[in-house]
Amino acid sequence: MPVRFAIGSSATRWSRSGVLFAVGFFALFVQALLFRSFLSVFEGNELAIAGFFSSWLFWTGVGALAARISQKSLPILRRRFTLFVLLYVPACLLQDTLIGASREIAGVRSYELFPLLKMLPYAFVLNAPVSFCTGLFFTIACGWAEETVATPVARVYILESLGGAAGGVVVTLLLSFGMAEESAFLCAAILLSLAAGLDFWMEKRNPLLLLLPVAFVGLVLSGGAARWERMAERRAWSRLIPAESYRGSFATPQGRYLYGDYRGQFTVVTRESITDTIPSVEYASQVAAIHLAQRPDSRRFLVAGPQAFSICRRLLTLPQAETVVWLDTDPRYAARLLEVLPKDLAGDLRRIRI
Repeated sequence: MPVRFAIGSSATRWSRSGVLFAVGFFALFVQALLFRSFLSVFEGNELAIAGFFSSWLFWTGVGALAARISQKSLPILRRRFTLFVLLYVPACLLQDTLIGASREIAGVRSYELFPLLKMLPYAFVLNAPVSFCTGLFFTIACGWAEETVATPVARVYILESLGGAAGGVVVTLLLSFGMAEESAFLCAAILLSLAAGLDFWMEKRNPLLLLLPVAFVGLVLSGGAARWERMAERRAWSRLIPAESYRGSFATPQGRYLYGDYRGQFTVVTRESITDTIPSVEYASQVAAIHLAQRPDSRRFLVAGPQAFSICRRLLTLPQAETVVWLDTDPRYAARLLEVLPKDLAGDLRRIRI
């Protein structure tokens, strides 16, 4: 087919390249966010992880095949590809909602292990929306770019791959700085909608689509993202503990932690389970007694695992205790917990090494 744009073809080529880059960026960016949610629901089970990535590739292949066999509709999809890629946003929201509700749908309580025979089918089906769109959009994009501004297919691969690499780096940095998944998702949606809006403006000379990234930015600046985060946190908390006991949250690169007051204890929840209750005097006393029975003259202690802080506090009450080292699998968890923990529960921390 002849090139559609004679005037401004250079600008159009750049805008098309921006869309292709944004598609790759968004795909890998939201994959990381969805995988993070997936791990929370399925408890980081190794088989579930295998199910996530294998099903992601499967549905990507199905999407690419669907684009190949729907030859009659391809010209329409190519002409409206700029609008078509915006379906990525609702597809991601749908998939995240399905992942969050998977336990309710499967009839598995939050405090129960997800049965293997239920886990694998759900892990397989839940990945369909975004990964199907990924395969579909990429296949259509190859023809769309070639028809409009004579972009070689190899360039499409390069731009999509560069976008994916950038998306992986950016989402890692944002999560490492403690940004919540909802705000991170809006950042990716702003980039995708901005690229689509600029290309639509170049093609149609119509800036209407640019209102979408403006709306996303407005949502962030008006506090809408923060309200969305609080709603998601309260829902996650209420799946285990009554909602009225929820107090707040903090984040580390490894996950988001919710905390509140429940039955007179400071309680921390993450990944659909209670990870800390402070003070947990009875449990901590049992653990200390079991280990001291093996070596009563111990003076230095290393504590790792669940309820670690309560155990550290209990050990410090021993007259012979000199130092207690607190080791957590999440390196930043201890420091963040102590920032929000009431002072009367924290006690004397001078002899605790984190």
